[in-house]
Amino acid sequence: MRGRRVYAAILAAFGLLLLTGAGGGAPCDLPDGLEIKKSGIEILSMPVMEAPPIPAGASEEPAGPDASQEPAAPGTSQEPAVPAETGASASQDDGTQPADPTVPADPTVPADPTVPADPTVPADPTVPADPTVPAGQPAGESQGAYLGGAKLMLLANQGASQMLSSVIQTVDGSVIVVDGGTPEDAPHLIETVQSMGGRVNAWLVTHLHNDHVGALITILNMEQPPLEIDGIYYSVAGQDWYDANDPTRTQTAAAFMDAIQKFPQEKRHDDISKGTQIAAGDAVITVLNRRYLLSVDSGNNASVAYMVHVGGRDILYLGDMGLNGGDLLLQDWSGEGLKCDIVQMAHHGQNGVGESFYQTVRPEICLWPTPQWLWDNDNGGGPGSGPWRTAETRWWMEKMGVTRHYCIKDGDQIIQ
Repeated sequence: MRGRRVYAAILAAFGLLLLTGAGGGAPCDLPDGLEIKKSGIEILSMPVMEAPPIPAGASEEPAGPDASQEPAAPGTSQEPAVPAETGASASQDDGTQPADPTVPADPTVPADPTVPADPTVPADPTVPADPTVPAGQPAGESQGAYLGGAKLMLLANQGASQMLSSVIQTVDGSVIVVDGGTPEDAPHLIETVQSMGGRVNAWLVTHLHNDHVGALITILNMEQPPLEIDGIYYSVAGQDWYDANDPTRTQTAAAFMDAIQKFPQEKRHDDISKGTQIAAGDAVITVLNRRYLLSVDSGNNASVAYMVHVGGRDILYLGDMGLNGGDLLLQDWSGEGLKCDIVQMAHHGQNGVGESFYQTVRPEICLWPTPQWLWDNDNGGGPGSGPWRTAETRWWMEKMGVTRHYCIKDGDQIIQ
């Protein structure tokens, strides 16, 4: 570059000599660094010349990192995508030539995050799912793939309380409801079921706590039933047992006993026990236990567990079953009959069944009926300030390698 500039300067000087008549003694000004002597024009020095601005769209050399930019977040790139090497020119002069589709992309070059992935190219099964993908939206899962055309919903709480409300729509359109949540959750549940036709083929009750059956009690007490219910399935003790063993929830038990009497007797199924099977369209529901009547954590351990087989998958609902109830369930089924694809985390994911129970059932997906404050163990003093054991349960699942979690803290959750 320096040699070209010197050569241009010498030519310019000769041009000036010819135009101004310097050879005849007329005065002339030469560019800096040149001087006329008797021997001719000599170069004294060449000043440093600033490079002209590079026109838009052109580049003499690749630009380096711009220190003024924020550093790229992990997994992203601020640099433009590099075309794949082809052994020949990878682009035209204007840079618009697309990469040769027959040549595999260089795996060492990060993908341009601004370019959407080709939907016709299957995901690489050796690449782990992005752990930053929000719960309820797993990376790489195609619509309709996991449940073979069925749909599972875990509805979000409409108030501050923890709750369990789950709706399954089978392949043939039949509807199953598990619990339903608090009275505050009733309108959202009604709207959801009405969007599926307004008919519930099987309503499964785990136990008589307000955050599970409050919505059902509210619906049963309505003068104009908003939903058509073919059958309600439950296993409960008498009122005296709740008064003695679960005194803080005795009012809910009494409210359920009163409300269920308003429901047609032929549609009430309180005689379910271990092994009872319920047909709901093309889904089959297996009752795993009659309620346990224990003296420890009595109300929660009275939960009935259900296995729903739908769309080729097994979904295990545990309600609020505690450690002792979970151990009894393992004994009743010798573990093998409890293996599942999806599990509802017992007691909202804390202080429920034990680690050995989850190790036995080995789920691929966890359903967390857990609001944000319980997920964070936050009693108002910030994450970790509460007495709940959600973090411990989360750690169990991490050790087991379970990576797919659907949690109501993120709103309604849907698996299809």
